[in-house]
Amino acid sequence: MRPFRRMLSLALAGSLALACGACTSGAQGAGDPGAAKYQPIADDVSGRTRVPAVKLLTKTSAEDPRRYEQARLIVEAWQQAGIPAELLAVRGAEVTRRAFTSKDFDAYLVVYDPTPDRLDPDNLLARFTSASGGTAGSNVSGYRNSEYDALYKAQQLATNEADRVDAVKKAQALLYEQQPVRPFAHVIVGGAYRSDRWDGIRGALGYPVFNIWNSINAAPKTDKRTLVVGTIYEPPTLNPVTLETTEAQLPLSHIYDSLVRIGPDGELRDWAATSIKVSGDRVTATLRPGMRFSDGEPVSAADVAFTVNYLIDKKSPLFGPKLAGVREVRAKGETVEFTLADSSSSFVPTVLAQMPILPEHIWKDVDDPAKFTNDAPVGSGPFTFAGRKLGAEMRFAPNKGHFSAPKVDGLVMTVLGSFDAEVGGLAQGDIDMLGDIQSVAQLGSLQGKAGITVIPVESFGWAGLHYNMRQAPFDDRHFRRALSYLVPVQDIIDVVLDGQGKPAGSAIAPTLTKWYDPSLKPFPYDLQAAMNELRQAGYAFDRAGALYYPKADADKRLRDNDVAG
Repeated sequence: MRPFRRMLSLALAGSLALACGACTSGAQGAGDPGAAKYQPIADDVSGRTRVPAVKLLTKTSAEDPRRYEQARLIVEAWQQAGIPAELLAVRGAEVTRRAFTSKDFDAYLVVYDPTPDRLDPDNLLARFTSASGGTAGSNVSGYRNSEYDALYKAQQLATNEADRVDAVKKAQALLYEQQPVRPFAHVIVGGAYRSDRWDGIRGALGYPVFNIWNSINAAPKTDKRTLVVGTIYEPPTLNPVTLETTEAQLPLSHIYDSLVRIGPDGELRDWAATSIKVSGDRVTATLRPGMRFSDGEPVSAADVAFTVNYLIDKKSPLFGPKLAGVREVRAKGETVEFTLADSSSSFVPTVLAQMPILPEHIWKDVDDPAKFTNDAPVGSGPFTFAGRKLGAEMRFAPNKGHFSAPKVDGLVMTVLGSFDAEVGGLAQGDIDMLGDIQSVAQLGSLQGKAGITVIPVESFGWAGLHYNMRQAPFDDRHFRRALSYLVPVQDIIDVVLDGQGKPAGSAIAPTLTKWYDPSLKPFPYDLQAAMNELRQAGYAFDRAGALYYPKADADKRLRDNDVAG
């Protein structure tokens, strides 16, 4: 049994009950005495610089108790090995600001939900390209590597599936070797809803229960005709141009149509387009006739062409990089013709299935979208915006004129303080559906409860650690790999996730069998391997257990970033 395992029961009992803003643990102790036999020891550390405490960013226990507990166990494992470490737990909005906006973190415990767009490997691989490694980009780790960029581009431009699969596997292998990110667990996730009140709700890949398909197809079984969805996630903006994450896109996807959508089975479905034709570097979409925006104006091919140019011109954080390969877009009658810089097998599922159609007559006058709050969003989607109270709720009304009009009289996203409050609200009948993806372990109290159906889905997302490669010591591959060897994965799965998960190795999940490389085995917990990584780079501990950087004349750290920031 590993040394820190002895503390798990007490840690779990304490931390799941703890609600804190920012917590730190003792960071500079000598760790477990048993770790010393593997540590590279230096009797003389003069001339060396001490490695500062690694701060692991995560959400608070009140907001996400199980994610908090995962982070806590990782920090304890690092400390037991002698790595100076602290836990930094903050509210979700601050986590997003630090990780995705300002990049103000050391290491960050992320959970990539199995959203439909992540069924295609491009979504996660795009997060490690050099072009998106700036402060405003989606490359949280700041990884900049020309070899990786070439592989990413190759999978984008592949004209046949075999070539694309080969490039995807090589790209994930490079991430595995260099460890800008450390996926550690694939969680079995689920959702739940009031089946005594609603018909027409089915499980789906991606978001298991709360998704556009169930919002449309939910049919009342009682006289209650407004679907109330509980969520701990406050939608950050009503402005689709400034969106930064795919999770933030879900509420707005009810208001804004895209040309195609990813169906509940993971397959592409025509949506605002009645057909999509791909021929080399040309993609032609035929627009569905008769569509209108919620203000009554018709939807035209010109609106689609405007949207593309606008998102590129205004450098939309989420959509701008995806559209970078568009050389030209033209509206011709009811068709939109995209000319790409190169042919691309990923353009339709990763771009056209995600991009919202903006009304040109509104957005053409918005010079700076960052200053435009879009308080009354106008889209062509199956729902229209009906109002919002910050911190409380967002309301939607059905668009009865839509080609796939909802059956409900209204949809409400109610913002709750915690996932436990969501579960309690569903059990008590205050809400009709859970709006957040969580592990099945967190739904135990709902299993078998009269009037409630729980839907589990095997996840193709993962929980993992982003290392901030913009700064030392995370710019060194040896240090990152050392931390990766010290993640207590099986303990996290057994204790925190109640066994409802599997160890992760690659950034591409095994459930995506076509894209996954099975040779990339999950990193084991291995104290000796971790210390060997530090030793190879030249790090050393003093006799008191403090960790120091390599000496200048014996510095063998590996800096993987070969593209300037």
